[in-house]
Amino acid sequence: MKVDWLIVGAGFTGATLAERIATGLNQKVLVVEERNHIGGNAYDYYNEHGILVHKYGSHTFHTNSKVVWDYLSRFTKWRPYFHEVRAVVDGQKIPVPFNLNTLSAVFSSHHAEELERALIRHYGFGKKVSIFSLRESE
Repeated sequence: MKVDWLIVGAGFTGATLAERIATGLNQKVLVVEERNHIGGNAYDYYNEHGILVHKYGSHTFHTNSKVVWDYLSRFTKWRPYFHEVRAVVDGQKIPVPFNLNTLSAVFSSHHAEELERALIRHYGFGKKVSIFSLRESE
């Protein structure tokens, strides 16, 4: 078999290069993969109970590029995913990272307003401040 390109690895990069060369340049590509599947660490499968398993851990895709989104959408169906990190403070779940809205979830409205004014006065509005800086501050 004569090929124009040899690509080692069928993860994201190898699979994308192979598809772009074959489709865009109309050249023959041979992809060699050590594993028994494509997709690299983003591989998943359904187990014997019909549960989707992410073999190498979860994989989440982020992009703001419509071009990238449209390209990849040719090869996959997307599943909506929403990620929230919460901390438990005095038995109450609050959003992390902490922000000015968090104050009213943890403190009384009067105390939250006082803290908000003090923080803005000290650091400025919209400023990101590390927890280490806050701990060193009065």
